[in-house]
Amino acid sequence: MKKRSLIIAVTLIVFAALTYALGWSSLFTVSSVEVIGTNKTVPSLIQIGEKLARVEPRVIIATYEKIEWVKNAEISRNWLSGKVSITLNERAPIAMFNKRAIDEEGASFEFNGAGIAQLPRIQGPSIDEAVKAAMFFKTLPVEITKGIILVKIIRTDSYVLEIWNASQKIEVLWGRNEENELKAKVFAALIARPENQKILRIDLSAPHAPIVK
Repeated sequence: MKKRSLIIAVTLIVFAALTYALGWSSLFTVSSVEVIGTNKTVPSLIQIGEKLARVEPRVIIATYEKIEWVKNAEISRNWLSGKVSITLNERAPIAMFNKRAIDEEGASFEFNGAGIAQLPRIQGPSIDEAVKAAMFFKTLPVEITKGIILVKIIRTDSYVLEIWNASQKIEVLWGRNEENELKAKVFAALIARPENQKILRIDLSAPHAPIVK
């Protein structure tokens, strides 16, 4: 009985000592904070000298993931060096609507980074319609998407595309978001014909009866 009581007492003392060391003593404190994955300025949520045990990863991750351009966040603590590393993965834009970017998941965010001029632009009545348009054109074959410079929303779920083909701009009345695989094949077949090298417009809204101008 005495031996058991001694073990319990020692265990409690060790637990109390560890609790004090982690939460209250000058040991195990934040010595540095490193943010990886972005050059943007982000708020500092961790202070140098703060107790490592009081750094709450879930709270910090949730706070950073509320930032529009942050896709997801990760955090790690080095208990020996006291270094806290935060990794922020930025959203990658696939299109621009006014001054807002849209990524492949349909999230919109302010963006003025490098490469903005090369991103396709979307013209439409609202950001919600622009997101639908971005989700539409990202599913098209790369042979088409790589040349898209503008997506016009003419009505809900119906589009006109401006596409660079070599050094020539072609306006494509795509129509509704349907039969896209067939429309893509018809488009490729039409622009491959020698007599169509100087065409300016293609109407693919009825892909079985396309119109070339």
